Amino acid sequence: MRLLLLMFVSLLSLPICVGCNNVTVPDELKKLYPVTITVIDGNQPVEGVTVRLNSKEPRGVFACNGITNVQGITKLQSTRGSYTGNGVPVGTYSIVLLKTAHYPEDLMPVEADQNLPPPVLAKKQAKQEEFLEKNRIIPKILENSNSSPIEIVVTEKSGVTMEIDLSQYKNK
Repeated sequence: MRLLLLMFVSLLSLPICVGCNNVTVPDELKKLYPVTITVIDGNQPVEGVTVRLNSKEPRGVFACNGITNVQGITKLQSTRGSYTGNGVPVGTYSIVLLKTAHYPEDLMPVEADQNLPPPVLAKKQAKQEEFLEKNRIIPKILENSNSSPIEIVVTEKSGVTMEIDLSQYKNK
């Protein structure tokens, strides 16, 4: 009897699960090519860097990004809506890198900060900015697609492997 009940429940839940993975692939993401980026600082890999590509060409809305692992390596993925695919569409992209330094306890932004008197809040925000400048991991020039000098071209012939050395962009 238990076996029949288990089979009945399983059959009832089958239609619910059948469509679970039927995510439509957006047209602009139907052909993706592997892109691997390594981020180093001198000879040291940098973990936890968000690598984001911004298309230089007018196209559909999608995101291409990844986060570096302990070896400083990320394999980029492209996302639109609920679809995520491994790789990047053909095109020319500027590369943006992001990584936030961890604030000391007394400078941590918290929701309660908004209740501070404006002069106190302004002073804390100034200290936060000063801390970030002194402890900047990614050179500021690489944090914005308008200023980043790094471009990557993805072609149909092959994927792309690129190494970015942060030390080359410090003091720029």
